[in-house]
Amino acid sequence: MSSVDRRRRVGHAIQRELPELLRTLKDPRLDTLISFSSVDVSPDLSVAKVYFTHLGTDDTDQTLAGLEHAAGFLRRGIAKRLNSRRVPRLDFVVDHLPRQSGRIDELLRAAADKDGTY
Repeated sequence: MSSVDRRRRVGHAIQRELPELLRTLKDPRLDTLISFSSVDVSPDLSVAKVYFTHLGTDDTDQTLAGLEHAAGFLRRGIAKRLNSRRVPRLDFVVDHLPRQSGRIDELLRAAADKDGTY
């Protein structure tokens, strides 16, 4: 098994377990719909960048702060669920791609309305 396969497998496992663990938290900063879009694991498996989007609030900083505050709990929960002694440190990153693509779509529609095409 190559290291790329292992990184991918660990990333998918983290992405699969995080939503379940998130439901157990009672942090009001996380009372929003959070979706984990991808997880990139470093080559040495020490760090996992967890990309997320959220709906229901425009306060991205509060959501990010809540996730960062819960990172240790989430990491321990993942280790327990995966029966693994080592789990990468979780670094949460806001995934702006969905909003950017929505904005691009709006601009294309506006341009098409002017031209009568799209």
